[in-house]
Amino acid sequence: MRVNDAMTSMRRMVGILSVVLFCVLLSTLPTSGAQIAHDNHMTSIEDITLRDDAFHGRGALPFIEWWYFDAKLNNGYSLVLGVQVLNIFARGIVTTRLTLYQQGDVIMKSYEKYFLRDFSASADIPSVFVEGDQIILGTYNSSNDRFVYNVTLKTPEGAISLQFVGLTKGWKRQQQTGDWWAVVLPRANVTGTITRNDVTMNVAGTGYHDHNWGIGPRIALHFGWFWGTCSSSTYTVTWAEIRTTRMTGVPIMVVNTLEEGYLEIPSEAIWFSTDNFSFDHFKRVPWFFNIETVTEHVFLVIDMEVIYVDHTEMLGFINYWRYHVRCTGTIVVDGHMETVEGISIMEYLRFR
Repeated sequence: MRVNDAMTSMRRMVGILSVVLFCVLLSTLPTSGAQIAHDNHMTSIEDITLRDDAFHGRGALPFIEWWYFDAKLNNGYSLVLGVQVLNIFARGIVTTRLTLYQQGDVIMKSYEKYFLRDFSASADIPSVFVEGDQIILGTYNSSNDRFVYNVTLKTPEGAISLQFVGLTKGWKRQQQTGDWWAVVLPRANVTGTITRNDVTMNVAGTGYHDHNWGIGPRIALHFGWFWGTCSSSTYTVTWAEIRTTRMTGVPIMVVNTLEEGYLEIPSEAIWFSTDNFSFDHFKRVPWFFNIETVTEHVFLVIDMEVIYVDHTEMLGFINYWRYHVRCTGTIVVDGHMETVEGISIMEYLRFR
């Protein structure tokens, strides 16, 4: 009976916090588009440290903060793992999400909710615990200038234990809504184990990790965003399209070179488009994407065709689509041309 009472209390808290957050978001909406217009000026990206990927929080002010990992594995499996912290006036919840795919089809989906008191995290290094179990531990190997992350999560349906070893230089940028986006591992080698139905398999592949913090009510001024990555042998492209309204957006693109640095592409030199629309969960969503750029150093044309899609509703009013896409195209960096071809993961989030 006590377990049922606790679950009922948790569901009630989630519902109350969702309503409160929504009300807070609505109370900050401007009567004109003046605040949105500032997004046309994009801030420059910066190098990161381990401390950037630690827990930031915002005291008693409302905030959302999350850590995100994904991996495309050599055996046809892929996965996405996230830890989210939602705090509303010093009361909050913590959630963990793990989705495992086989050839793009969902074969395991875990969504667990916890009280904020069950969460602990360092403000100095990436170290995250939930109910006493360490889920994320990030370290820095100075001998080869790489970030190394151990990510472990147990669920009723199975477990993962993975190590992400960075292959590219990470970066961060502060958005005009005040929140931070740190792409800690644009590209990483992933090794470890996945356990499902009491069977443990060894896996290897390629991964990605980012961290968002300082996310307050102003973020809901946006209509939503698209985000994704695509890679060739040497280059990894991380891109986003922040939709300020349904029809207008501000593109972001950073090109990482394997074992080296990164190039930020000016927003005015990025062209992003969507096509092949259909209705999914009563929303009109695209199933084809194209992103292009031409600068002094980079020429890039990439098509992304959706092959699988997974929809999630968050907080009762946010719609989120996670796509598996087939990336095809060409990238040229300082005269060196490579082919982009392979399956990647991207997302589409809508606030309304």
